[in-house]
Amino acid sequence: MKVVDRLAPVAESLSLACLGAGLLWLSLSGRYASFVPSSARLGIIASGVCLLACSLALSARLGSSDHEHTDSTHTHRALSRTLVALLASALLVLPFRVSPSELASTAWNARAADAGTSPGVDAGDDGDDSASTSTTQGEASPTATTPTTPQSGDAASASSSGKLELTTDNFYDQVEELIAHGRAHDGDHIDLVGFVMSPEAARAQASIPRVTEDDSFAVARMAIWCCAADAYPIGFVVRWSGPAPEADSWVHVSGTLRLRGTKALVIDADSVEVTDAPNPEFVVQSR
Repeated sequence: MKVVDRLAPVAESLSLACLGAGLLWLSLSGRYASFVPSSARLGIIASGVCLLACSLALSARLGSSDHEHTDSTHTHRALSRTLVALLASALLVLPFRVSPSELASTAWNARAADAGTSPGVDAGDDGDDSASTSTTQGEASPTATTPTTPQSGDAASASSSGKLELTTDNFYDQVEELIAHGRAHDGDHIDLVGFVMSPEAARAQASIPRVTEDDSFAVARMAIWCCAADAYPIGFVVRWSGPAPEADSWVHVSGTLRLRGTKALVIDADSVEVTDAPNPEFVVQSR
């Protein structure tokens, strides 16, 4: 038997062990949160355990009669599986990082080119600021006079207190609320952490309001449902008298919500402070 025929099953067993160990490390270290929702953690752990079990089962067969007579086809297949498993293991453990803007420009633009619409929150403008507040004297707009009641419990409590605090857990739902019932939140105080999008980057995103000459920058979070492959940005336009932070830096923004069209997605900022990225950086899209 050739040396390569003896080494092929050993290499395959070790590669499966490396891949299983990589998945377990990805989950136990918390790095999984950079790619998938927290609900996938148990699945990743189970996959890692299964791969380790397969590696043990394969190694237990080494030296048995089944492996004493192996043909070249079987050896080539084993080596191919080994190469794939080792490559996947390397991709899991390498410390690579994609900036939010890079992720947005690839995943979202590719999907937008195919679908032409946002798969989740649509934050596109439906009119200028003046159009949302102007009415003819003596003739009230039907939209302006119709009371709008928030439907979620968090949004209702936030509206009654006049203050919204957006966290990783409620970011997506609150943005949906501000799009659907913007007039009920005009003038509310808002507090959030997000990454900075330049006007040029925000202009290409249908889920980010239009950045005008009166605005400074956009602040957003990447929303995911399945994994990082379907991530897209959702967020706000910020009016800020100070210097605009660098793109992709994380900032803590506090200010007052203002309408654009019928959506309360413009922030008159009282403070903009550079801060650390939250963990996880993604927010989960509700379905």
